[in-house]
Amino acid sequence: MKNYLLALLGNDIHMEEQLAEDGKELLDEVTAARQEWDAAQSYFENVSDPELVDYAIFKQEAAKRKYMYLLNLARKEGLSGNRIFSGGNKISPS
Repeated sequence: MKNYLLALLGNDIHMEEQLAEDGKELLDEVTAARQEWDAAQSYFENVSDPELVDYAIFKQEAAKRKYMYLLNLARKEGLSGNRIFSGGNKISPS
């Protein structure tokens, strides 16, 4: 009986550790997506070749949508952190 209880508690602890690790990975992905969006925005602001403007717009919009998706996923999972809610871009759904 004691071993059974220890096994159950051990699984709970292992599960909590796994959830914490998964949450950290998701926050890391959100941070990386935010940096990708910032880089795409900078690229758009600095592009000088008219033939690359459409590409810059597409790249910026794709990065923004990826960031918004991951941010919403993190919020749904109850994750938070100053590093994902700070930065230069305004967060607005579109």
